[in-house]
Amino acid sequence: MARQAVAAREYDEADDAMSPAMLARRVGWIALAAAWIFLVVALASFDSADWPSHTVSAHNDPTRNLCGPVGAIVAYWGYHVIGIGSWVLLAGLSGYLGVIVTGRVVTHPVVRVFGLIFMAVAVSSFHGLLAPQIGSLAGSKAGLLAGLLVGELDQRFSSVGTFLILLAGFSVGAIVAVDQLVLAIPPLLGAGARAAHRAGAAPVRLLRALRTRPEAALATAGGPPARRARADVLVDDDLDEPDQRPAVSPKRSRLSAEELREKIARLPVRMGGDQTSVAKDEDIPRHESFEGYQFPTLELLQDPESNYSAKMEAFVRKQAEQLENALQTYHIDGEVVGIESGPAVTLYSVQLVPGTKVAKIQAVASDLARALRAHNIRLVPNMAGKTTVGIEIPNLYKERVRLKELMSGGHAQGMVLPMFLGKDASGEPLVADLTRMPHMLIAGTTGSGKSVCMNSIIMSWLYTKRPDELKLILVDPKMVELSRFAQIPHLMCPVVTEMSKATAILEWAIDKMEERYELLLEAQVRDVAGYNQLTEEELYEAFQPANEAEKAKIPKRLPYIVFMIDELADLILTHKDVEHYVVRIAQKARAVGIHLIVATQRPQANVVTGLIKSNMPCRVSFKVASGMDSRIVMDQKGAELLLGQGDMLFLSPHTTEVKRAQGTLVTDGEIRRVVKFLCGVAAPQFERSLVAIRSRTMESSDEADSGERDPLFEEAVEIMIESGRGSVSLLQRRLAIGYSRSSRLVDQMYTAGILGDHKGSVAREVLLTIDEWEQMKAMEDAAQASGTLFADDDEDEVGDEEDADDELLEDDEDEEYEDEDEEEDDDDEEEYEEDEEEEEEEEKVAPDKS
Repeated sequence: MARQAVAAREYDEADDAMSPAMLARRVGWIALAAAWIFLVVALASFDSADWPSHTVSAHNDPTRNLCGPVGAIVAYWGYHVIGIGSWVLLAGLSGYLGVIVTGRVVTHPVVRVFGLIFMAVAVSSFHGLLAPQIGSLAGSKAGLLAGLLVGELDQRFSSVGTFLILLAGFSVGAIVAVDQLVLAIPPLLGAGARAAHRAGAAPVRLLRALRTRPEAALATAGGPPARRARADVLVDDDLDEPDQRPAVSPKRSRLSAEELREKIARLPVRMGGDQTSVAKDEDIPRHESFEGYQFPTLELLQDPESNYSAKMEAFVRKQAEQLENALQTYHIDGEVVGIESGPAVTLYSVQLVPGTKVAKIQAVASDLARALRAHNIRLVPNMAGKTTVGIEIPNLYKERVRLKELMSGGHAQGMVLPMFLGKDASGEPLVADLTRMPHMLIAGTTGSGKSVCMNSIIMSWLYTKRPDELKLILVDPKMVELSRFAQIPHLMCPVVTEMSKATAILEWAIDKMEERYELLLEAQVRDVAGYNQLTEEELYEAFQPANEAEKAKIPKRLPYIVFMIDELADLILTHKDVEHYVVRIAQKARAVGIHLIVATQRPQANVVTGLIKSNMPCRVSFKVASGMDSRIVMDQKGAELLLGQGDMLFLSPHTTEVKRAQGTLVTDGEIRRVVKFLCGVAAPQFERSLVAIRSRTMESSDEADSGERDPLFEEAVEIMIESGRGSVSLLQRRLAIGYSRSSRLVDQMYTAGILGDHKGSVAREVLLTIDEWEQMKAMEDAAQASGTLFADDDEDEVGDEEDADDELLEDDEDEEYEDEDEEEDDDDEEEYEEDEEEEEEEEKVAPDKS
């Protein structure tokens, strides 16, 4: 509290120092006040004999005007052109000066000046119409403007019509210039009329009281019973003249600048950075016993920031004053009653007077943001347990939320898969359990913090879960975001970068889910947590193994499996079955411990479909491109107003309230240190069935290569070797064929060992030269002629996969050759023998290049 008081006092002393803008305003006000006094004295001391008056031939010498020759000139032209309406302009200027002194702002000053001019001309015109002979300047006693206007109107509308027109012009000018004062006159007149009516009706009521209740009248004259008689008279008065006016809420009077500052200084400010603390090992919920496994130490993480609250408290109090002034400027009667400052935004609780609609604030949200010098503001119309309206305004400085700070305080106690997501708008840690979600959808544009959020989730589990408790399957089509975790021991398979293989893994997950359900059914438990609580004796009793081999096959513990997909749009738009797989897992996999975390930077309706949204109730949205994208992800607008760099909205399945938070910042250095530490502790043990899964593209290419080669195969190979790159589009242009046939040719060349692996958008590598290709063709021709594709000594040199492909090709060629051999005559057999002899000679000369 002492530190806060010192900071507030320093801020007040700095604010009391006169800024250049404030100095300019005060000097301008003094100059205007002096000019007003000068004009008043000049007009009041006007003499028609002073120069440059046209009414006399010999002017006064010296000038009798109290303000000298300059004052005489100003007064003469004021009366000569405008007339007595000049005093209306001076009255308006005096009102403007008085408003500035009270600290208020005159809205639409240019429009109000035009209203004053209307009033001044109308007053001078009344003078010219009603008293044209009164005035000190001959020929223009009411002023040139008034004389011209009255002369034109009188010719067309006569005196009565001119009077009505001038009255209407004066009324319009008065409403434009001083609308609040004019609109307050009718209620005052009505109140005066009612008061006069009641005063006039008092004798009548007294006579009626004497006639109907003489004892009450006597009591009035006699003393003590007078109070009761007065009450009776008031009751009769209320009955005779009922007041039908609706109840009007009292309007809050506007405070001066000093009063507003004192009020804001007394408001309690809740600063989220006041409770900054550093986590200790005992604060992290984890089990240490696992054959010597070591968790990463907290020294690998960066410490949280300090002194953030001291820097922000004075700023948020000053911003609260600006917010209340802005509300009053736009005629919204409300006051700031609470301040909660978070790491990225500050939530101001505004109490509106009864009858004020929230939509009125929403209509001027952009104007409020401009008045507060903010990028934008976000309105929270309803806050649980409060009658106030929340207005979220971005902070001048952002606090960096560190993972080391969120782990302190025991916020993750009792959670199975804790995720340290960040801090909410009030500065409280935002920690969620994935098993209660049970699946998560993350959306956000590039650079908004989506990948950093996924990194912080993985880091949360590296500090809280052992590899036997949690298995991760990471899908990273960008090949740079999640590939930094390629060596952690929690991985179930290498980081997946091919979308076709990711689809196959999702299909494997469905089979794994059904397998686990069968285990739970046989073990008579409801979920994975119940299965992991069973002892070995209980497991043997439930499964009843017949021998030791069956006992060894019974899983003693089922780890949780989490799929993290960095880009859902690539999967869904390239493989139509992905949506079915994702929905199937999201619907049923919670009980068996399989969870999904999917992210996308394009939250379109064809990517985040209705089925996916309904089965992923936990959603996190960073800054998106439009309000429509925000509606798709969060079912409401607001995400398009976020600030980026970790500013997010969080929707939990346990509540409909959307929380605004600042995401956890995990740097690349922290990730490298933690991964390096875990690499020295344990190595990843991949699931064999997952490693053996081949992508859909490879399977389709194998199926395509199991048949005959394309007739354009040899020509396509020569084009690839000449260009030095394996491109599908190159074959399309050079051979004038379609995309499907070009892809099939590329897959056949990959299977034959001519092209390298698929590398995303980069062209495949060409593995052979033109000489090696010529030798391969000669060997294949010779093998086709002899009936064998490869010699026996080549089987030891080629790999298993190439042998399998060669055997398939050899079988096809043998069948083709046998069909031809049945149709040949004896001469063809002699030619075959000669070809076989030539092949043997070539094998002796040329080595095998297959």
